[in-house]
Amino acid sequence: MESLTELRDPGDAVVGEKLVAVGRKIGKVHLIPQTSSHRAQAVYIWGKPARCFIDISIRLRS
Repeated sequence: MESLTELRDPGDAVVGEKLVAVGRKIGKVHLIPQTSSHRAQAVYIWGKPARCFIDISIRLRS
């Protein structure tokens, strides 16, 4: 199995096109402002530990 880097400090971020979050409790979905008239959704995940994985990485344009 491939070794994964774990980010553990508050403020650490994970970036990808599709993320998977795993936890015991999932909070209510909140709409947050994004660019222009687009909206994004935010949700809190609790667990011991709660984890987030990148399912699809970001495709950078060349």
